[in-house]
Amino acid sequence: MPILITNALLKYRLLFIISLHAAFAAVSLLLSFFLRFDFTLGGAFYPWHTYPTLFFHSLPINVIIFLVISGFLNLYQGIWRYVSVDDLKDIVKVSALSSLIFMVVIVFSGKFTGYPRSIYLLNFTLFILCNGGTRFTIRIFREAFIPMSDMARNVIIVGAGSAGNEIAKSLKTGKNKNYIPIGFIDRDRNLIGKRIQGIKVLGDLSSIRHQIKKHRVNEIFIAIPEATNKVVRGVMDAAKIPDWEVKFKIVPSMLDIMSGRHTVNKIRDVSIEDLLSRPNIRLDDTHIRRQLAGRTVLITGAGGSIGSELCFQVAAYRPARMLLLDASEQSAYLIDSELKRRYCDISIHTVVGSILDNGFMEPLFRRYPPDFIYHAAAYKHVHLMEWNPIACLKNNVLGTSMLASLAERHGVSQFVMISTDKAVNPRGTMGISKRLAERIILERHPSKTLFNVVRFGNVLGSSGSVIPLFQRQIREGGPVTVTDPDARRFFMSIPEAVQLVLQASTLNESRAIFMLEMGDPIKIIDLARNLIELSGLKVGEDVEIKITGMRPGEKIEEVLLSEMENVVKTPFDKIRVQKNLNLDPDRIERFVHELKSNVDLGSIRVIYDSFRELVPEMTGPTFEELTGNMFS
Repeated sequence: MPILITNALLKYRLLFIISLHAAFAAVSLLLSFFLRFDFTLGGAFYPWHTYPTLFFHSLPINVIIFLVISGFLNLYQGIWRYVSVDDLKDIVKVSALSSLIFMVVIVFSGKFTGYPRSIYLLNFTLFILCNGGTRFTIRIFREAFIPMSDMARNVIIVGAGSAGNEIAKSLKTGKNKNYIPIGFIDRDRNLIGKRIQGIKVLGDLSSIRHQIKKHRVNEIFIAIPEATNKVVRGVMDAAKIPDWEVKFKIVPSMLDIMSGRHTVNKIRDVSIEDLLSRPNIRLDDTHIRRQLAGRTVLITGAGGSIGSELCFQVAAYRPARMLLLDASEQSAYLIDSELKRRYCDISIHTVVGSILDNGFMEPLFRRYPPDFIYHAAAYKHVHLMEWNPIACLKNNVLGTSMLASLAERHGVSQFVMISTDKAVNPRGTMGISKRLAERIILERHPSKTLFNVVRFGNVLGSSGSVIPLFQRQIREGGPVTVTDPDARRFFMSIPEAVQLVLQASTLNESRAIFMLEMGDPIKIIDLARNLIELSGLKVGEDVEIKITGMRPGEKIEEVLLSEMENVVKTPFDKIRVQKNLNLDPDRIERFVHELKSNVDLGSIRVIYDSFRELVPEMTGPTFEELTGNMFS
């Protein structure tokens, strides 16, 4: 029987809601008369009528006005079990407007002489109480009496701001009650003892261990979108108790929220990106929005880790058209489907193919001439490229050259190439190929196209990063393999890297290399330890770390600048620029022409001598190492 009633209510929900609102309007007016006349309708005669007559004649007018205004202001659309302060504001608006119209009709109709003026105010107030009170009662009943999950975990929320409020509301109103919010922790001591969403602010960070033990807390939610890496590490260290397992989750960063990929109440596990010992980057996106809105943007390598993040962040600035190019059909399919789902108002064309294939690249540029190109397509796995130097040079060097020439012929406004710190004093083929690609972009004859390079260190979570490898090794029980205990790298998150690329492109510099102030490099072995601990395991007990030795093409430590380069400041605090002054576009053109022929002929010795001449700062490999690594 209850199921039949529930199904009937769902089927005729709108009719039921309208009927309830009619009842609220009728009861409000009835109670107004009762309160005005000491719980009677008033029996005294006025010259031509009694007060009960006024009530019965005005009742249908009141009900009709309230129903019409409620529909006009969408009051029937709310979900009562999730009622909030915003819904209460809508109820107040409906009541105020309806009561005002009701008063105007009564006063100017001429048929309700002597109508008690206090009724208007009482009617306004009582409708709010009836409508809002009913909704909040349903929500309170649902939150209080719906049973908790058997697996429900006690949670403390760090951060009593707007993000913490959103998280608390989500936990209290969620369909599956898997978490029990115990209280807030906040650095503002003035908030201690106050309540948010009915949940108490228990104290500041110094008291978190006491609260964890007292309330037997299982998880900590860090609800601070702008939290720096230092803040996240500080929370984790403060909450660490021997022999007490506590899991940590965090709201998305501001960059994730800006890109449109996450909302503030989408809690996630704390990741290695959150623990980087470097301040988060805050960049101004006003110039980016002005530059990209309504334009056509081509992104190469669109299905890769950097390329896909570029797609999401570019789409957030609402270009008119996006061209997504990737050589992998599966990667292209995934980014195409996800981007079209989120940004259905943008014209998105996804192309499967190689930048080396001029047969389809030329028609693509003719049909959809891009205004901006973000070139992220590249082979990037260091040791793999040592075994395949011809493929690496062909894709990274010749592919970049062909794309740059297309950009010039079709009047592209700006061409931004994604580079790497491995291009500085390169040790292996991949680094050499990226340095050559940089020179091809920077050393060109003058044209209408602005060419520049953005160079940064390792990107956490990218396809070329050690993070996916470490995570797989941890899942398999170890060991986690580290090449050298002293190996260090610069690190940044994917959203940060992409934001840097977009920000740098607004500076309208040509023949420039842009770099981010990345702080100190991080030891790879420390990264491995952090990942093991984030997985809830102990180094040496649950998972071993094994030192394997350096592989071909790898260096102990990367740098962002060679001795021949220097940087100057830009208008943006964390971005520096290095201008290339020694230009030789004719030599670069000859090199590209010769490389095409030598690659086709497989002339490894000639190829090696030519890039040895162009990249004299390279620290390896020797010709013997290069040929010894091929096909091994």
